[in-house]
Amino acid sequence: MTGTAERPAAKSPAALPRLRARVTGTPARLRAGTTEALTYLRDNSGRLARTHWLLLALLAAGLLLRVLVMVGYAPAFWYHGDSHSYLGRAFREVPDVIRPYGYSFLIEALLPFGTTRVVVVLQHLAGLALAAAVYVFLQRKGLSRTVALLATTPLVLDARTVALEHYLLAETLFTVLVTVGLLLLCWRRDNPGWLLCAIAGALFGWAAVTRSIGLVALAVPVLYLLIRRIGWLRLAAFASVVGLVLGGYLTWYHQHHGQYSFGTYGGRFLWARTTTFVDCDRLTLTDAERRLCPTEPLDERRPADRYLWGGARSANHDYAGREYDELFGTFARKAILGQPLDFAEMVVVETGRILRPVPDPADERTVCLTEVWEFPVTEQETRCRPHMAPDNPEYRNYTGLATGNQHPLMEPLHGYSRVATVPATVVGLAFLLVLALALVRPRASTLREHLEPLMFAGLAIGMIVASVGSSVVDPRYSTPSLPLALIGAALAWRRFRAVRSTPTAVTRPAAEPATEPAPTREPQIVAAGADH
Repeated sequence: MTGTAERPAAKSPAALPRLRARVTGTPARLRAGTTEALTYLRDNSGRLARTHWLLLALLAAGLLLRVLVMVGYAPAFWYHGDSHSYLGRAFREVPDVIRPYGYSFLIEALLPFGTTRVVVVLQHLAGLALAAAVYVFLQRKGLSRTVALLATTPLVLDARTVALEHYLLAETLFTVLVTVGLLLLCWRRDNPGWLLCAIAGALFGWAAVTRSIGLVALAVPVLYLLIRRIGWLRLAAFASVVGLVLGGYLTWYHQHHGQYSFGTYGGRFLWARTTTFVDCDRLTLTDAERRLCPTEPLDERRPADRYLWGGARSANHDYAGREYDELFGTFARKAILGQPLDFAEMVVVETGRILRPVPDPADERTVCLTEVWEFPVTEQETRCRPHMAPDNPEYRNYTGLATGNQHPLMEPLHGYSRVATVPATVVGLAFLLVLALALVRPRASTLREHLEPLMFAGLAIGMIVASVGSSVVDPRYSTPSLPLALIGAALAWRRFRAVRSTPTAVTRPAAEPATEPAPTREPQIVAAGADH
């Protein structure tokens, strides 16, 4: 580059800013590292663009796709009660008894703009930024540009991911919070600094009050930090921030609803999951609990969500008050403990439905839900289509089917979603790949090299299984697992390539230190690794 050779900050790739070393625990060092990074990027932008032009081309294609979606389906997609609840609570500033407030908090912050378009614009940009962050992270871990690009491409071009970014739904925010939280914990070669741990704790805390499954997801980073033995200060930084977020939410919820809780619908969701298999004749139930038993014979049971949202035909309609949630929860626990094998079978079968490459044509409900997350086309006027959100958020209601838009872009975008939707099968295959590669010369790697792929892939499949076991089945619940699964598979591939290139005669000491020794050279934030 002309003129950059005379700048000290751009002497060579070895002069890359030591942001990793700077983030060791104090805001001052974080600011210093950030300044160095910005200076380096400014002085080497041309070289970086030439080196990573494929990433830039991919991001440009992803941006074009999102612009076309925003033009063809303006202003945003709307999903039944969920979008109405998120938007309505943002206006009322009151936590919902069914859905956590975390996403409404984001909407509330954007209400002054006076349009729902700004919400989906931010979500589309966040999706692209997350893909770029995943690419940079994998490069820092020593993966080649090819592998990093392969792992990033589905995040940029997956039709369902882009469609969910266009909805007034919590999935995009939740995906970003969980994925970035894990990236921060694994960003450095050595232990993360206390400040990184605190920021990751804030992200996971926000995720936990954005989607209920976030409370389950919290167990994974906590377990990771405990196994890594990172020190009490870093662990305390993570846990204390999570505790502040969750404790503050519980207190706020108590102020409005009179009890310390994240919601008063969890028992009902769990009860609905048991309705497909529970045999009340095998359980010891109180009179009140017995009235929650499905009236249909076992072989005529309806899908779980029909009992949850089924109107007058559902016990949920007869016991609508918040005070009955504990009754539903007690029934569900008795059903699960009394019929554990039936519950496990239900989870396995329903998880299999989510992980299928295409939905079973005979399963009308799953087919319908799958179509809801596709870009609709004008000619298909069915209830299995997105609705349109109002441009003015004050209306807080949908404005009709998206198919009423009559825009010429709808046909090609619908065709794109039919061929460019990444199935949840990829998540399952990535998890199996991580498990298989972990068995290859397991003693030839450090504990951390084993932990990180298993953490990412385990959380990916774990969130799907937990969602199936505790809520209704919906293909959209697998979308936040996609980036985690791809990262886990890429890290497992890196470890596999590394141990294959290591001579078998070379053995490691029986006991490894808690933290790995510092690398002999500074790892680069964006580097051109060898093809793996």
